[in-house]
Formats: sequence, structure tokens, C-alpha cells
Amino acid sequence: MVCQVLYSKLGEGNKKMVFLFTDQHVVEEGFLELINNMLTSGMVPALYADDEKESIVGTLREEAVGAGVTPTREAIWQFFVSKCSNNLHVVMAMTPQGDRLRSGIVYISAFV
Repeated sequence: MVCQVLYSKLGEGNKKMVFLFTDQHVVEEGFLELINNMLTSGMVPALYADDEKESIVGTLREEAVGAGVTPTREAIWQFFVSKCSNNLHVVMAMTPQGDRLRSGIVYISAFV
């Protein structure tokens, strides 16, 4: 999944990235829900299976402990999410014409 590649670069690769999302990308309103989750919690829910999370936690364990994080699975996972959130910049570009902007904003509580 494209989002997994993005989050891998953000959290494991520690790369700063911009995610540009325009109203033309809104094929389904569920996309707006994903953007909302990215903005509010820093992560897309259910993006990773448990075994994938374990792999990420294992990869970041040494770095997280070096940063003073408690060496528990949950704390290291939160360290990963925090790194992703800090490195991700979301840019939404929507045309002011028509109802798409107004109806789109309703789905993104992070904007309200």
C-alpha cells in the first residue's frame, strides 16, 4: 500500500515529506477520512498488521531507547507514530467553486 511506503519513509527513514492532496484526488469521501486521521492522530488506522508493527518496533527499538523511550512495544510504536507525525506535512488544495470544498471540510474535523 502506498501509505505504508510513505509512513516507512517518515518513521523508519526519518525523512520529512509533503503529502499533497487536491480535490481531484477525492474519488471517495473515505479519502477525506484518511486525511483527517493523518492530521489528528498522525496515523492511518489499521494500516499495519500486527506482524508488520512488530517489525517496525524491532527496527526502531535501539533508536527509541536511545531517545529515552521506555522499551515497551506500545511506547516504541508511539515513538514511530510521533516521528511520522513530525515529519509529515499535509497540503490540501481544494477549489472554492461549487460545494466540494464545503462538503469536504465537514469530513475533516482537524480543519474545523
